Amino acid sequence: MRIPFPKSLKLAQTPTPLEKLEGISIIPEGYRLYLKRDDLTGFGLSGNKIRKLELLACEALKRKADILVTCGGFQSNHARATALLAARLGLKSMLVLFGDEEPEIEGNLFLDKLSGAEVRFIPSREYDRVERIMEEISSELRSKGKNPYVIPEGGSNPLGVWGYIKAAFEMKKQVDKLNLKIDKIVTALSSAGTYCGLFIGAKLCGWETDIIGINVRFLPSYPVQKIYTLLDNTISKYKLKVKSKEKEIKVIEGYVGRGYALNRVEELDFIKAFISQTGVLIDPVYTGKAMYGMVDLMKKGKITKKEKVIFLHTGGGFGLFPVKDKFFQ
Repeated sequence: MRIPFPKSLKLAQTPTPLEKLEGISIIPEGYRLYLKRDDLTGFGLSGNKIRKLELLACEALKRKADILVTCGGFQSNHARATALLAARLGLKSMLVLFGDEEPEIEGNLFLDKLSGAEVRFIPSREYDRVERIMEEISSELRSKGKNPYVIPEGGSNPLGVWGYIKAAFEMKKQVDKLNLKIDKIVTALSSAGTYCGLFIGAKLCGWETDIIGINVRFLPSYPVQKIYTLLDNTISKYKLKVKSKEKEIKVIEGYVGRGYALNRVEELDFIKAFISQTGVLIDPVYTGKAMYGMVDLMKKGKITKKEKVIFLHTGGGFGLFPVKDKFFQ
């Protein structure tokens, strides 16, 4: 089957390593866990974001854009990656960031500023209309003679999804080389582009494995229809010979905790223990909560010792700095 991979830039350092994680007390004994180290994609430690941005930036250049417009929270990894990418390509960037308190200039936001991004802050209550806000900003920019290119939250549209369709092929090649049968791939779930890419990619390369998304974003529950819509739009747009059923989408609830980018003491304790035992940074917004959730599922027997699991490490280490004081209270 011919796969219609869209054109993209080559910025990520791939393939990223697939490492076995063993001999640490934070993981229940007897489990076979592998880390897919997409925290090591390079390019400003952009994690999973750069895989999607390679495709989106390629299209932006094709359209002769001179400014990238995107959105996220105050400490958005995606927004920071977009700002750094724009600087690399000689473009400007405009970031629409949401939150409820005046943010300190640290972590990702500090890097946004260093990259030369223009930032507009909006309260969280307005984030439901962020796409309209970005279009309004784009109209404003066009009236000033600019040519903006709008990137959705997380780069999660049908073109961005291809970043993780390609990544699924990369992972399948790695596990085949190691002669592994992987039962589950676990990832943090927020804007859904990474999840959808893995789901479609696994089907395209004939990989029978469950794709598990741990909701770290939405209260009280993740809208599965959001994933299914993005899956359907991607499959339809690129005429992919893939069938998806809503019941195949596997979303795990119960690990958002206090809310998006907010942490409970037990989550911070887990993150600190994981880092101190492995030397691998996980963050308090995405990978930390997802890893905490996955380990809890192991403890409860919902992931069994018979199963081989890959945890997709999507990066986000800069998110540790804004909450540094909370780790040592």
